[in-house]
Amino acid sequence: MSILKEMEKHGAYAQLSDGKVRYELAGPENAELVVLIHGLIGHMHVWDYQFQFLLEKGYRVLRFDLYGRGFSERVKGEHGGELFMAQLSELLQFLKIERKFHLVGLSMGGAISTRFTSHHPEKVKSIFLVDCYGIPTPNDPGIRVVQPRLIGEALIGTLGGPILKRAPIKGVYDKKKHAGFAKWFSAPLVIKGSKRALLSTLRNFMLENHVPHYERLNHLDIPKLILWGKEDAVLPFEYGKQIHGLLPNARFEVFEKCGHVPQFEEPEKFNALMFNWLKENV
Repeated sequence: MSILKEMEKHGAYAQLSDGKVRYELAGPENAELVVLIHGLIGHMHVWDYQFQFLLEKGYRVLRFDLYGRGFSERVKGEHGGELFMAQLSELLQFLKIERKFHLVGLSMGGAISTRFTSHHPEKVKSIFLVDCYGIPTPNDPGIRVVQPRLIGEALIGTLGGPILKRAPIKGVYDKKKHAGFAKWFSAPLVIKGSKRALLSTLRNFMLENHVPHYERLNHLDIPKLILWGKEDAVLPFEYGKQIHGLLPNARFEVFEKCGHVPQFEEPEKFNALMFNWLKENV
């Protein structure tokens, strides 16, 4: 069975105002709820190790595909912060989740988590940011080159497929150990509309100023944890220290010899940290 077919077997679908969203919600209804949000190119399966682990520990867990990723709809329009925050808000409403929960966000998912928490602090018990995005990097070559409309479309249309399929391997530190990561990680990118969604995200979300959301979060009485892979080649460690500078009251943890996806590269170590964090913030 192909990677895509195996992934497609999981989850259910919610029809929200901007489009259809694939999600997976499991665990005892009255248990502590943990919401997992993936990043720019990923999908909800980047949390496979954590999803199963948390269920075994008795938690209720929600994960989902962001618009334009995984098996959620490739929606039209700008892929900015408002779109993704509305997606989370509407999904919670659809699932009739009204109580507080723990948020865990990876990379771009960390910025979405921060934005959501800064607007809805009454809904969040704790926030765990993993190698999170937040400070715009407009001079990044990968972001800058796709900004001109015709050039961006041409590049994504001709080179987008091969580049996107290889790009995820940059995220892991031990490339031999995780040789199959890029193929697995990028599998849903073959779905029509994926490249357009990514291009829109690079032109909108990645250029938005997320700093005010971090500044608001810093003043909220909500437990905050930041984790960074010391060898992150996507958002380098120095970037992580800048994020911590925006949240000086947050706990800051570092995984040595680890890249941009510590929950995948070091699942046992990550799960132990996450489990202890959740227990501390019931």
